[in-house]
This record gives sequence, C-alpha cells and structure tokens, in this order.
Amino acid sequence: MDKLDELRLRYLNSLPQKGQDLQAHWQRLLEHSLDRALLVELQQQVHRLSGSAPAYGFDEIGALARPLDARIAEWLRGENAQRETVEELVALLAAPVAQLVQALLHARG
Repeated sequence: MDKLDELRLRYLNSLPQKGQDLQAHWQRLLEHSLDRALLVELQQQVHRLSGSAPAYGFDEIGALARPLDARIAEWLRGENAQRETVEELVALLAAPVAQLVQALLHARG
C-alpha cells in the first residue's frame, strides 16, 4: 500500500466520526439556533468536508457538502436581500445536513 492509499484509508476510517460530530453539532444548533457561533462552526465543518472529501476520492460527500457550505456562508455574509431568519435557514438545511451525515456514516472506500 502506497502513502496515498494509506492516507485515503485513514480518511475513510475518519468519516463515521466526522458524521457523528456533524450530527452532534447539528443537534446543538437545533437546540440553540440563535447562537451564531454554532452556525459559523457548522459552516466550517462543512467547508472542510467540501474540500477534503473530493481530494481523497469521496466525490459524493464533497457534492453534498459544497452547496451547504455555500448556502451557510452566503447567509452569514448577509448577501441575500431576502435573507431568512436563522430558524428558517436551519429548517432549510435539515434535509441536506441529514443526507451528508448519512453519507459520512455509511461511506465506503
């Protein structure tokens, strides 16, 4: 096994934990949706996944993470003139976050 295969396997083995971490963070956000810091942290988690997953060959995970990353970042920058409330944003993100969590928990190499 070469170094790249080793790194890819290590990344694959880390995905279930990343899924659990994302799910736990999402639950905290649901309980405290007015906490902007939790939304910022969620965006950072998703942003890291959107870049790292495709780099290791997990294109589906990257494809699920990218639009979440962009949507949260756009909201945080306040670029949408018709910006939803944080509660509305959280409601819109529920299904995509659940899909990403499931992809992480069930990733195959």
